[in-house]
Amino acid sequence: MMHHLNPTPRTRGFTLLELMLVVVVIAILATVAVPTYSEFVQRSRRSDAREALGDLAARQEQFFLNNKYYASTTTVLGQPALTDRGFYNITIPTVTTVSFTLRATALSPQDQDTDCAVMAVTSTGVRTPAACW
Repeated sequence: MMHHLNPTPRTRGFTLLELMLVVVVIAILATVAVPTYSEFVQRSRRSDAREALGDLAARQEQFFLNNKYYASTTTVLGQPALTDRGFYNITIPTVTTVSFTLRATALSPQDQDTDCAVMAVTSTGVRTPAACW
């Protein structure tokens, strides 16, 4: 009778090297994806300021038509100081008899958006910083 040498069957699984390679790939993807996602979220939150400033500018113009001067506070215009989603504080830092400036200042966590932490619009339609609009 002939005996066959049966090699021990090798168990299937991952080697430590393969696992480490997967960890490195995931780490690389995470370092690229997380900042990109964070930047996307910050850019999308800017719409909260744009909408509030646009609405407040329209209210200022209506107030001017009715009263022949611009309002100096957001409460006079019937708008709260916080934007709808609460990412910005809205103020009217400059008012004259013929012009105004409206400002949106980012609150936490949106204040991490350093390029657009402060957005503004004037009565002449100048919007700053331009890249944020």
